Amino acid sequence: MEDQVRAAWTEVLGHDDFDDDTPFIEAGGHSLKATQVLMRLRRQLGVRLPNRLFFDHPTVRELAVAVERVAATSPRV
Repeated sequence: MEDQVRAAWTEVLGHDDFDDDTPFIEAGGHSLKATQVLMRLRRQLGVRLPNRLFFDHPTVRELAVAVERVAATSPRV
């Protein structure tokens, strides 16, 4: 999952100059880009991911764990 989250960040941010523990805002992100990351992950995984998830888990590592948890317990869309 970390690979998928990292790939979405790289695509949306337009660079890969961050590590898995860098907060999204420090990597150059903002709320619109965070929404774009979640939309990519939603499409890839076929599950609903609440926008708040991103702000509660602002790093690649944290977001990957949270997305896995949601994906394991949510119905597919």
